[in-house]
Order: sequence, then structure tokens, then C-alpha cells
Amino acid sequence: MTLHIIFKRVQLIVLTLLYGLTMQAQTTEKYGTFFDDAIPVVLSGNRSTFTDKRNTNERTPGPHSYYYIFRYIPPQENQYRYTQGKAVYYQLDLPSPGNLIIHNWKTDYSAGPGFTTLHVLKKAQEGDTGDWSEGELSFKWVATFEEHDFMKPDFDPISLGMPEGASSGQAYLSIPNLSTGTYYIVTAGYKYSNASIPNGTIQTTVIADLVPSIPDEPDLKPERPNYSSIQYQYDNSGNRVQTIQKNK
Repeated sequence: MTLHIIFKRVQLIVLTLLYGLTMQAQTTEKYGTFFDDAIPVVLSGNRSTFTDKRNTNERTPGPHSYYYIFRYIPPQENQYRYTQGKAVYYQLDLPSPGNLIIHNWKTDYSAGPGFTTLHVLKKAQEGDTGDWSEGELSFKWVATFEEHDFMKPDFDPISLGMPEGASSGQAYLSIPNLSTGTYYIVTAGYKYSNASIPNGTIQTTVIADLVPSIPDEPDLKPERPNYSSIQYQYDNSGNRVQTIQKNK
């Protein structure tokens, strides 16, 4: 076997391994333990619903192994706050503008928090000043549902469509006129009373009503230059009226 053939075989093996690693990286499952492990919110159309359940008491195979409390700086404040319960992170890449509804409503909350919070942040564009930062990521606040917000007099979950048997303390957000971009949804439970628990199974639902996207117009290529020595002119009816001999 010649050195050339051996080199080609080694090269093929290396390329195969690199391809396999690339495909594995593209299909790595997300568990929602932090921003870099955020679960993708997959929308199947302009009007669609995404629902996911995660148990914050469980250990995960993800990069952080466990769920942790969420540390953040609330809007119009300059000090960090921490959620009582461990948080689950989601990432939404919004392809077109529209309206979102996000909630944690579920009728079986015996194994999970009956009281939750929701935080929606938009990833700041490069060069923009965000409201607060976490590592290399910078965020702008979009909406929050904090602890005890369900007690506000203007919050009526029944009229909003909360199913019978669900806890009114499970968070709800209605966000109109969202622009395109990358968003993060962070949800966590908290202990409201002695009988409630801050951790366990949290169900998160995202309902999207987006503006139908219009495909981009194809790039128009300029007409090919006409280098012919003969050029023609036509009248409005399409009749040729003159022949011009171009100078060479």
C-alpha cells in the first residue's frame, strides 16, 4: 500500500469523524438549565402552540447537570434579585412580528409549583445597550410576571381562559406587537404558602399569532449586454421601424 493511499484513507477517516461531531453538535438536546442550554421554542406556523414540561428537581444530562435559581436585575432597578425556585430557560427565535401569550397553567400541579414567575427578555443586538447583562449576553426587558402578581386587582385569569382546576398563581403574560429577534423565556416557581412548593414540574405554554411572512423578492439580475453590431428600434405596436448599424 502506497503512502498516497494511506494518506487518503486517514484523510477520509478524519473528515468522517469531523462530520459526525458536527451533526452531533447540531442535534444536541437542550434541557433549559441556563441561557446556553435554553430549550428551543418551535413554532409550526404563524398561529401555533408550543408546550413543554420540565421537572426542576431532576438532574439533567445537559452542560450544567442541575437546574438553578434565576439571578436577574428587575426593570427600573439596579440590584440583583433571585427566584425562590429553580428556573427553566427557553429560546424563541421569532421569524416575523406578532402577538404572544405565555403561561404556566396546568390542572395537575400536585407534583410542581402552584405559583410561578415568568420573565421575557430580548437579546440585545450587537452595539445596543441592554437593560442588564449575564456573562457575554446583554438583554432588554420585554415583560415580567413576578411573585404575587396574581393578586393584582386587574388580573382575572378566568376571563383570560385559565382552565378549571388550575392555580391562579401560575404565571400568565400577554405580549402584543413583538418584533422579530431572539427572545429568552425564564420561568421558576416560588413558595407562596406553607402548603406550596417552589420546585417540581413546571409546564410552559407559548401561543403565537404572528404576521404571515412574505418571502423576499428574488434578486433581479441585469440584462446581459448586447454587443451585436445590429440594433433595432420598435414602435408602440411592436413593429420594427429602424435598423441601426453600430460603429465598430
